Amino acid sequence: MAQVQSIVQRSDGIMRSAGKQSAPDWETHGVQLSAQDTPTQKTFMQPAKNDLQQYAAEYAAESNAQAQEFLRKRVNGVPVIPANLHGKALQEYVDHTLMKKEEMQAKTLVFISMNMPHSILRRWFKAVADNKKLFESTVFVLRGWPNKPEGLPDMISQVNGLMPSYKKTANVEINPIQFTDHHVNLAPVIIHHAPDGKWGAIVGDGDGLRGAITAINHGKGNPHKIHGQTWKIAEPNMISVFEKKIKTFNWKKTEEEAKDRDWQEVRSRIGDKLPDSKNGRHYTYNPSIIATATIRLPSGKVLVHKGQILDPLTAMPFGWTQSYIVFNPAQAWQVAQVEAWESTYPNVVMMASELPDSWQAENALVERLQHPVYGITPHLAQRLGINRVPALIRPDGKVLSITVPKEPLERRKK
Repeated sequence: MAQVQSIVQRSDGIMRSAGKQSAPDWETHGVQLSAQDTPTQKTFMQPAKNDLQQYAAEYAAESNAQAQEFLRKRVNGVPVIPANLHGKALQEYVDHTLMKKEEMQAKTLVFISMNMPHSILRRWFKAVADNKKLFESTVFVLRGWPNKPEGLPDMISQVNGLMPSYKKTANVEINPIQFTDHHVNLAPVIIHHAPDGKWGAIVGDGDGLRGAITAINHGKGNPHKIHGQTWKIAEPNMISVFEKKIKTFNWKKTEEEAKDRDWQEVRSRIGDKLPDSKNGRHYTYNPSIIATATIRLPSGKVLVHKGQILDPLTAMPFGWTQSYIVFNPAQAWQVAQVEAWESTYPNVVMMASELPDSWQAENALVERLQHPVYGITPHLAQRLGINRVPALIRPDGKVLSITVPKEPLERRKK
């Protein structure tokens, strides 16, 4: 996780700021290109073509609050000079703002691929990591990662290995949307927002990273000519990969598997494997307890004295029609007994000593009984005074009346 954070730090805000700038003339008017000179065309602020791009646009809109707060203190990207600043302090401050002007306005996106020579990537990463101005305004963008389970962690490790050090890194972001929006299909492509407010682009490694930025600053950027060498982008467009997987993904199967995993986890925590009844029995149980300590309210008033006998049926009386049924769903005769009790006692809470072995079986049981079936816990079984199932528990004054039926004769013969 630390490696991931070191790679993508501060890049999110830079990317969003870059997308807000106005498009250059060469973007809006278009240029006739030769077959050789058509590796990239840049289009800003295109309408979202898919859910991922739509989400990205909404996310950017929601994150403008910090940017607005930042801009209230600046004019055209330059900090406003504080009042009552004179002499040397004023001169130093003005020099500082002039130095910062380009730094505040310049934004650079460097579209790369791990298919490029690693010596170039290593050199460019170091140039950005070693220069505070470049570090704060530059993001290297990758289109995706190898389409295999270990593809992303392997790429992160590979990128980290090209950085000057673990603590000294450049900003790298995996963002297929940027590649799609800017129509980038070769690497490297440097897109830069110059101090004069105009965007420019250079394709290829011929000028180097800093040379390309300088050329664009002087109005010499050209997205239609290749400077030096370019390389095919090795990484797949992850948007296309995701869209294909979404269309072919078996959501129903995955949902059922997830439910079963969750259900097994629930079954491991809830239940009390009470033994099945062999002989019928009817008895009463007093659920009273003896307080082991004095309990006080926040006001200091004593609620319960140590040694006091507490009868929950007196403190919180059951509704006279309320009944509890505890049974083992794996035993067909017990399920049939529950159905008989349910027809006689309409207001019941049903609990299983052991939940069914699958989510589907639980649903089938609930459908059959037309009633929710919960899991019982050992503590609750003790409080209700039962040690066999099935059991019917009903209030009877200050005690609980408990009925445990006998296992059917034909069942015992088996």
